[in-house]
Amino acid sequence: MPPEYEIRLALGDEIPFLPSLEEEATQRFWTIEELRDLSDDITCVEDLADACALGNVWVAATPEDELIGFGYGTRVDDCFHLQEVAVSQSWGRRGVGRALVRAVADYAARAGYPAVTLNTYRDVGWNAPFYAKLGFRVVEPDAWTAGVADAVQAEESRGLPRSLRVVMRLEL
Repeated sequence: MPPEYEIRLALGDEIPFLPSLEEEATQRFWTIEELRDLSDDITCVEDLADACALGNVWVAATPEDELIGFGYGTRVDDCFHLQEVAVSQSWGRRGVGRALVRAVADYAARAGYPAVTLNTYRDVGWNAPFYAKLGFRVVEPDAWTAGVADAVQAEESRGLPRSLRVVMRLEL
């Protein structure tokens, strides 16, 4: 049986389609009252294009090249920081997000990074609890690096309340 999807590096001409995929994926947050107004923080094409140029954007695509998910990151201090994972709701709970995170972690390990870090919602089931199942552990604020603290501050300036967020780290 052929695979339902593959994880691969994004192609430059695919980048313009990723924000709409992210927007569709974030509609799940609309079901959570306290997050309803926060679900419009969508990654801009320019940031994705910059990450793609560095080989830091992965897509999940069907054999017909339908994009069903993506993940991207960048170096923050000495770690690889996972900025976003988004999966189409119609492909949820089929291992796509897990496969994207695994691809990022595999890349980071091959590139010599000691860990993958990320910021996510503390109490949303498909956020911190999901990453914890993949081996990520919470990093308390007193252990944040300067770059991670800056990332948290940048999120807060975009309206993502620090009280709802958590920093996590996967040792490689």
